[in-house]
Amino acid sequence: MTRADLASTPAQAPTALSLHTVSLLRAAEAVLAAQRPRAPLRLARVSLDGVTFGAAPDPQALALNRGLLEDVVTVALAGEAAAWILGLPPQGSLSARDGAALLAAGLSEPEEQQVAGAYLQVLGARARAALRQAWAEVEVVAAGLREHRELDAREVAHRIACAQSIRSSLLN
Repeated sequence: MTRADLASTPAQAPTALSLHTVSLLRAAEAVLAAQRPRAPLRLARVSLDGVTFGAAPDPQALALNRGLLEDVVTVALAGEAAAWILGLPPQGSLSARDGAALLAAGLSEPEEQQVAGAYLQVLGARARAALRQAWAEVEVVAAGLREHRELDAREVAHRIACAQSIRSSLLN
């Protein structure tokens, strides 16, 4: 798999889903990416058509850095994890980045490749857990998407900070 294959281009929005649902699925990926400050996850913009990142993940870096690999794959699985949380039927890959392909690119040992399916399930569970913890942020970013149709990285970060501030005021 080449670096160009891993480039982030907006995915097509699922047509059978409501605007509210699509905005939640896109916001989920944007929020998880914003929470992980690594170069291939640097958010450029999010729209109803998909999430665009500033850089494509380098397959060699994924193979050498397990933490980076796990973060990139977890973010790629965010849309599917959000669909699961919402009780939607499986939608297939909802991200322009294919989590399974990214994981395969980062696993170099045959023994690791044999358990890639289980590894992907673990990373999917991590994505669901992270989204459950950050669901307020997902809702706020999704509301911004419904209103403006597209948000840049600064606007996403602002909405996340607002949601976190409201949560902390309510809990104190």
